[in-house]
Amino acid sequence: MGLLDGRKAVVLGASSGIGWAIAERFAEHGAELIVAARRLDNLERLAAKTGATPMRCDGREYDDLKALADAAIDRWGTLDVAVNSAGIVRHNLIRDITPTELHEVADIQYFGFIYFMKHMGNAMAATGGGSLINITSSTAISVPVGLTPYSAAKAAINFATKIAAREYGPDRVRVNAVAPGFVPTAMNAYGGGGTPIDEARVDLPADSPAARAFIEQTPLGRITTVDDCADVALAVASDLFGDITGQVIPVEGGNHLLRLP
Repeated sequence: MGLLDGRKAVVLGASSGIGWAIAERFAEHGAELIVAARRLDNLERLAAKTGATPMRCDGREYDDLKALADAAIDRWGTLDVAVNSAGIVRHNLIRDITPTELHEVADIQYFGFIYFMKHMGNAMAATGGGSLINITSSTAISVPVGLTPYSAAKAAINFATKIAAREYGPDRVRVNAVAPGFVPTAMNAYGGGGTPIDEARVDLPADSPAARAFIEQTPLGRITTVDDCADVALAVASDLFGDITGQVIPVEGGNHLLRLP
């Protein structure tokens, strides 16, 4: 018996990395899925593997995100779970930040996440409640240098997650954030020396410079994987977390307790 048997779920940002792994895990546990991203070719490969329905959606666009929520309601008449794993990373010191890179990140990782919460939260509120999950970052909990475009947007969504939990709570909509730390994916250039396995997973040798640096600064002494993130998202989506809302859950072996290398 799966933890999400019969649940209807949307996963945005599912064309690679953490979003792909979450969609796989949800399907393994019985969820019916719409998987969404800008790269439809990747989504079609994921759909062939999981039985999901692929849908092109630009996570920056208000109307695209509304159409995604509407598609779920049109298809199922309800929406139980919605995950936003869309994102890009841009690094720069504040003294060197350009308007282009700041807006590029904010459009998807601030404005887009707010739009997603609105449309998915409203759909869930109208159909009996559900679990809304934002994939943010533990770099918004620690204080990294050179990550302001990315981490500040994620920190804003961590806080907005708490506000949304209060606003949608009366409608039985739980809103939480899962905040991974360093996870070897295509988005972070295979973690500095890793080799891609599939659209989600990267083989990062433990003796690579990136791995050694993070292992040294992580209490559990290991590298977090996309499957670790998918397992936590599954728990948060399920009834195991039925009384939990407004939380930001780091998934990074405790790295935020020390420092980002």
